[in-house]
Amino acid sequence: MSIPTKRSYSATLDEEVLEASFPSGLRVFFCPKQTFRKKYACYSTFYGSVDSEFIEPAGSRLKVPDGIAHFLEHTLFETEDGNVSDLFAKRGAYNNAATSFTTTTYLCASSERFLENLELLIRFVENPVFRPDKVEKEKGIIEQEIKGYDDSPGWVSYMGLLENLFERHPMRIDIAGTPDTIRNIDSDTLHRCYRAFYHPSNMVLFVVGDLESNELLDFIAARSRHTSGSAAAAGPETMRRIYPDEPKAVHRAETRKEMEVALPKLLLGFKEVGVPEKGEDFVLHDLASEFALELLFGRSSDTFRDLYESQMALDDFGASYGMGAGVGFAVVGGDTPRPDELRQTLLDRARTLRDRGIAEEDFEREKRKFLGAFIRSFNSLEFIAGHYTYFKFHDFDLFRSVDVLSRITKETLEERVRTLLDPDNFASFVILPK
Repeated sequence: MSIPTKRSYSATLDEEVLEASFPSGLRVFFCPKQTFRKKYACYSTFYGSVDSEFIEPAGSRLKVPDGIAHFLEHTLFETEDGNVSDLFAKRGAYNNAATSFTTTTYLCASSERFLENLELLIRFVENPVFRPDKVEKEKGIIEQEIKGYDDSPGWVSYMGLLENLFERHPMRIDIAGTPDTIRNIDSDTLHRCYRAFYHPSNMVLFVVGDLESNELLDFIAARSRHTSGSAAAAGPETMRRIYPDEPKAVHRAETRKEMEVALPKLLLGFKEVGVPEKGEDFVLHDLASEFALELLFGRSSDTFRDLYESQMALDDFGASYGMGAGVGFAVVGGDTPRPDELRQTLLDRARTLRDRGIAEEDFEREKRKFLGAFIRSFNSLEFIAGHYTYFKFHDFDLFRSVDVLSRITKETLEERVRTLLDPDNFASFVILPK
């Protein structure tokens, strides 16, 4: 059968994507990559840990236990035929899944028998088995995973910083929840979350590799129950996410915690509310924030060189930006023998850049480097698949992002620095050796 497709092409990247939209609302994207032996697919839903309160398609308001999106992801792997990872391994495929604050993605990759593995990916994502005995078994497994995170200084400091930044927003809550919250999860609640967020119109299937497009789309249409018109009933247009109002000021200035570490660790954070939620404004905000952090704190920056030479920052030092569900945050730091001195130095550098602005030659040099690194990322099939679906959930085409990035001006970046890196509204989290 012939499935109508829409083609988008990036002359900058010399890449194309074919999009097929089904009556159910499911969108399937295919990026052809001739001569690549490896093929990659990800099936994603616009559903993450922050979606803990919502209006169901049936109209009821539901507040679910923290960590349920991650719990649901785990539980889907247990099928009637056994653990799906074992089934993929028998077919010579790599598979994985990840729940973030705003999305959940299931993926597989293989060089041989790819269509078999794609069928398995579709089948296990679309056919949940939430039997009470499997749910109870999973609680013990995830509780051990949570305890493992509790022993990780990197994760403890990251989530601790978010708790300090945010007062009410669920971005402050650990993606996996806590042992207490996951004990309240049951089969019925998992089904209700699945019906609300795993509707085909809230999902994207992305495939990249050396395949024939018509054959691929026919294959998907014949095997996915999400491609039929009957799957369109009670879609997420009748479901509404609920997030609390978050104040602009940080919730708590600092927390210190002792752990079994050789050196202290400092993470410094800046918080934003009311950030763009979709379209080009979302992507520009995201890329400009990453660019600003790279310019000020990246490996080629004067800040990093000075900190490294004085041994105030070590090899794990870095900065990143995250956003979603109406809020954003910047994180910078790492291991350091002098956390208080490092925090003050980072704040001073941010204040200086806000006050003096960015030199034209520094901007042009760093823009070329940042743009070049971003374009090189498109050599990775995983990067294309993961980021294409992420941007599509925010109503944007990943391949257009290079053009958006190239149009960032010095004035745009300076405004981003002034708005994001407010030295009077920050939080920090410090881990000290026991």
